[in-house]
Amino acid sequence: MRKIVRLVARTGCRTHILHVSSGLSVDVLRRAKAEGLPVSAETCPHYLTLDCDHIPDNATAVKCCPPIRDLHEQDALWAGLADGTLDGVVTDHSPASADMKAGTLATAWGGVSSLQVGFRAVLTGAMRRGLSLADVVRWMSCNTARLVGLDDRGDITPVLRADLAIIRPYERFVVDATALESRNPICACDGMTLNGVVTRTFVAGRDALSGVREGNLIVRP
Repeated sequence: MRKIVRLVARTGCRTHILHVSSGLSVDVLRRAKAEGLPVSAETCPHYLTLDCDHIPDNATAVKCCPPIRDLHEQDALWAGLADGTLDGVVTDHSPASADMKAGTLATAWGGVSSLQVGFRAVLTGAMRRGLSLADVVRWMSCNTARLVGLDDRGDITPVLRADLAIIRPYERFVVDATALESRNPICACDGMTLNGVVTRTFVAGRDALSGVREGNLIVRP
């Protein structure tokens, strides 16, 4: 990470660091941003909600790259999100079949499937730390849309594309990998109790299930 930051300082090249899992990387990025260098960075739900000391042995569902680290590193990631050092949280959704995830940690495919539950996993961790739904929306919607140049979405604002989820943030549910929409029933969050029950989803103003377009969407707490 230090080498990358030195190259950014030398060239002025805008640089994005993906999948940050190390507290040391957060410290380096914090200093780089304080110096005004054009760097941005993100982390992932599994680094914020899982730790290497509390996952079962040979749990291939959580094998990923970089690997899951300990609670000390996790605390540093949350601190980096809270102070703006890390710009966002992305799913790094990497589904795999049961055959690809079979075997040992040395032989199994390295990737975490988290698209359907990633937001709720981060929301649960954030609420435990005194952070809010608004914080999670900023990290996983507003900031990420801006980073990749999707100027027509990412926020609830007139004239922007209405990609919306109606969610009950304090209602809890247990993740059942076999009940998820993925064709492969493998999830690193399987069996976890998470906050955030989704009741409706709109894609570009249309109900994702019925396809009916809503003329006026009113968002209430």
